[in-house]
Amino acid sequence: MGNRAAVEAFYSAGGPDADPAVLMEVFHPDYVSHTSPPGMEPGIEQALALREFLHSAFADIHYELLDAIEDGDQVATRTRITATHAGDGLGFPATGKRFTADQMHFVRFADGKIVEHWAVRDDAAMMRQIGMIPAAA
Repeated sequence: MGNRAAVEAFYSAGGPDADPAVLMEVFHPDYVSHTSPPGMEPGIEQALALREFLHSAFADIHYELLDAIEDGDQVATRTRITATHAGDGLGFPATGKRFTADQMHFVRFADGKIVEHWAVRDDAAMMRQIGMIPAAA
């Protein structure tokens, strides 16, 4: 399976919210996400901790893979996240509001598994939709 196909399989299995067994298959033991919240240590545990973080903040989280481009050992994706802010994992009380936001993810593979991750997320759009910052004028 090529790197792009591995990323597509990852998102079809639930993306970052996938079953922990799927994460263990997809992520390299030396995995590091350069955009995880502070305090998460590198390694496969980082992917598992991120999954728990997402569960603590969002209900019914869904990632839609819109595009994927492979170049050597790297894959760039454009995704759309939809979820409900149902927990206080973001550091403020749940609003119960649903949001949709676009993201871009860049991953590097080693030994057929994701070893590095970078992301560009539209967190401002998410925060506006859940009412944490005012809507743009």
